[in-house]
Amino acid sequence: MEFDDVTGLFDHPAWRLLRADNAALVLAFCGTVFVDENARGVPEGVLISRLDDQLYDLNERQMGSFPRAASAYLTEWTNNGWLRKYYPPGEDEPHFDATSAVEKAVAWVRALPARSFIGTESRLSTIIDLLHQMAFGTETDPQARIDELSRERDLIDAQIEQLRTGEVEVLSQFALLDRYQQVESTATELLRDFREVEANLRELDRRLRQDVATAEGSKGELLASFLMDREMIAESDQGRSFQAFFDYLLSPRRQEELRELLEQVNQLPQLDGKINKGLLKVPRAWLEAAESTQNTVRQLTEQLRRFLADRGREEDRRVLALVRSVQRHVAVLDDRRDLPGMALEVPQVELVLPMERRLYKPVERVELDSTASEAFDEADVDVSELFAGVHVDEEALAAQVLAVLGESPSGQASLAAVVDCHPLALGLAELLTYFQLDRPGLDVVINPEHGHDLVYERVDTPGRTVATVPQVTFVLNEGGTAAGEVGQA
Repeated sequence: MEFDDVTGLFDHPAWRLLRADNAALVLAFCGTVFVDENARGVPEGVLISRLDDQLYDLNERQMGSFPRAASAYLTEWTNNGWLRKYYPPGEDEPHFDATSAVEKAVAWVRALPARSFIGTESRLSTIIDLLHQMAFGTETDPQARIDELSRERDLIDAQIEQLRTGEVEVLSQFALLDRYQQVESTATELLRDFREVEANLRELDRRLRQDVATAEGSKGELLASFLMDREMIAESDQGRSFQAFFDYLLSPRRQEELRELLEQVNQLPQLDGKINKGLLKVPRAWLEAAESTQNTVRQLTEQLRRFLADRGREEDRRVLALVRSVQRHVAVLDDRRDLPGMALEVPQVELVLPMERRLYKPVERVELDSTASEAFDEADVDVSELFAGVHVDEEALAAQVLAVLGESPSGQASLAAVVDCHPLALGLAELLTYFQLDRPGLDVVINPEHGHDLVYERVDTPGRTVATVPQVTFVLNEGGTAAGEVGQA
């Protein structure tokens, strides 16, 4: 990092927060509400009430002089870029959320105290595992991959034989604590990254609105630039990683596996006294943060659509005003006879003489004989193609979807999860039927912005087909029925 790079960061909101006179109050209050509790979008009344209580407590303990009202502090923090004030759709009360600058400042301050235990072995193992995944994942030689998998198989066989002899190796308390600290740190970093992703999306929206306000080209060029920027974000490394993470969280099987692992680890006696109970809520916090980011994208897109529509109406009003101005000038000059004339220069006039046209020719009538000229044998006619159509039972597909939803704690299931449990037996026709399922209590949510590949066996010829389909999520609403009731319907 160069000297100019450091001086350029002096005006960063996180740096200004660390240099502020009331930095301790901002870090303590915002760190508790927005980081520890993972609150997103707190109403103004709730936030003022909590800040009033903390200010009263601090003034009573003479730990600082905070004479201003809580609302004044919130306004100051918003102007400094530490909080974001906005109005959710359909609400009159403003809401507050912490910016990524607060997350970074809180994380830096919390890393300052000396730690009694600093684990290194688990991080070294993580580095080696990641390097191994990169090397193995980019290997194009089939034999090299086979050799590596054979070594892993031999290692697993050796561990199985060791267990059969009664030798069980378990992690020590220090190794457990090392890994637990890394899990806790990584989970917190993920939540912090979500706010930075939202900040990047809002910066894109701000820049686009500025371009719209100052644009001189056509609306098509402006929309093309916007779609290109959105495509660049979606296809960037950050966008692909976020979408992969979100898809992973939506898997009911992954959610259940993560929940069971966290509960099992929190019950380990070796970690007694060092357990963070908030870690059990991390999967839920991840889902809420990811959903908040997705909602931000949808809201920004809708706001941009309205913004462009308003701009289009302004252009229409301007055109109408110009037309009426021309009409007024025409009405004023209607009675004048001394107006200069106007001539139009026609470069060439094409003449077509009547005799050059073709004469009418009557249409020849063709006599049709509907009588059969010769007899034919019905056995020679192959009518099997008339009955070769594929019929897909929508009720059976709905029963399969509801069965998968019944096993999902979240009441949601992706199309890929349903196909994994019930492979396609009728090929493309069955796949398309999933998109048009219409049953009371079952919602089908289709997101065309994100797609994935599905592999299924062909019906007519042997082999497999890869179909690229949009992201489809089945949601069981309050009016849903159990999987067993579908068969009786």
